[in-house]
Amino acid sequence: MAGKRSKKQVKSPAEKAHALWLAGLGAVSIVQQRGGEILAGLAEEGMTLRQRAERLVREVGTDAIVHVKGVVAPLRADLERGVVKAGAALQGVVANGLARLGIPSKTDIEALSQRMSALSRQLKAAK
Repeated sequence: MAGKRSKKQVKSPAEKAHALWLAGLGAVSIVQQRGGEILAGLAEEGMTLRQRAERLVREVGTDAIVHVKGVVAPLRADLERGVVKAGAALQGVVANGLARLGIPSKTDIEALSQRMSALSRQLKAAK
């Protein structure tokens, strides 16, 4: 029975080492045979995963932008109202300061200009 393998158990360290070496050769052979298929499958799976990740990023990004706009819009409106109020308050403070210094306001100057025009017309009419 030289052609048949016997199913005897590996006992000596040399036989164990030989069996381990044969197992390693078998693993190398399997990798050589199926390695291309496995590598192609892994590359395809990686591409699919990348596409799913990109799609998720786009969806989450769009949702985040919509959410941020919804939160920011009322804050922006409040800020604009605050700026208008602050501007009006500043104009009032400046007008009061100028009035205390004796500097006429735009309204005072316009009224004085109209009065001078009326007096000029009266002088021309009197000549």
